[in-house]
Amino acid sequence: MKNWSLLLVGIYLLVGCGEKKVDSTTDESLKTSILTIKESLNEQKKEEFEQAIKVLAFSGVTNLFQVAENPDGIQQKFKEKLNGKTADEIIAASNNILAARKVKEREQAVKEIEEIRTDILALEKQKSDSEKAKNDLKKFTVLRSRFYYQKISYLEEAVIELTVKNNTEHAVSRVYFDGVLASQGRSIPWVSDSFNYSIAGGLEPGEEVTWKLTPNRFGPWGKAPNDRDDMILTVSVKRTDGADEKAIFDSSISKYDEKKLTKLNKRLEKLNALLKS
Repeated sequence: MKNWSLLLVGIYLLVGCGEKKVDSTTDESLKTSILTIKESLNEQKKEEFEQAIKVLAFSGVTNLFQVAENPDGIQQKFKEKLNGKTADEIIAASNNILAARKVKEREQAVKEIEEIRTDILALEKQKSDSEKAKNDLKKFTVLRSRFYYQKISYLEEAVIELTVKNNTEHAVSRVYFDGVLASQGRSIPWVSDSFNYSIAGGLEPGEEVTWKLTPNRFGPWGKAPNDRDDMILTVSVKRTDGADEKAIFDSSISKYDEKKLTKLNKRLEKLNALLKS
């Protein structure tokens, strides 16, 4: 491993030209022949030659564990790649490796682009369905929303009081809400939370009902102040379930999916740029 490292360090300091050829019979002849070739090259060719040797040195090495596990084998293969070659032949061999690598990268890019486009279409459909559902959910109307505390079984409990009307054409078994409890003039709400309610017997089309919901006293609603009279509760419907307990309308799309869609579009741009290069 030590000899291999020293060999590479030595190689990086070298470069070559003409019909002079590398002799890798021994470590010493390898270094000497590379130095001789290097001294015969102009500056541009030196840089090409030096870079080519690096490419050949690490071609076929996918990770450092390979070097650690079999340093002698890696070194021997490297010598075989260089032995008897001129500077032009070494540069050509390097160019072939780089060209093959680029072909594989493009093939992988094409494959990844297809996968990303499939994911993007699915997420965009989900987002589109979400926007459509928002309009449909307006028909399940929150007519009145209040938040207050009241004594229940000797304890002061938070209460969310809602009056809703089902103006959709579907019977609803469960409804999901986003609630925000805020005071005018304050930039941060007291509570911003999602909750849902399972409707005993469901809510038929055209029906109106008032619910008094008592959220968990240890949750965010139970931490809202009980000494203020300026708090306003705003509630919006984000999903309704039917009799089969499956979503009728669902406007929810997670922040994770929103971020994922953004990342996928950025990745797609990079891959398309790679194919154009």
